[in-house]
Amino acid sequence: MSGWLHSGPIPQPWPPDLYQVTITRPAPDFTTVDGYHYAEFARDAAIHVTEAGLAIQVKVIRLADGKVLYDLQSGLSLPADSW
Repeated sequence: MSGWLHSGPIPQPWPPDLYQVTITRPAPDFTTVDGYHYAEFARDAAIHVTEAGLAIQVKVIRLADGKVLYDLQSGLSLPADSW
């Protein structure tokens, strides 16, 4: 039984993040950054927070290539099939 504490790292049960959603709220709030594996969840989060009027900036970046898919301030919103 010796060595059972040294079996190696525990595998991560969640899939890796593929999209980064950055939301900036007006003062006194702050900027939050969330990671999503699925494009539909990242897109839904960005659209819902925008529609609710809770943020002054929302940006979604695809981590694989750094492409901006959604940017509230510049008016960029790529169609869902481009994500």
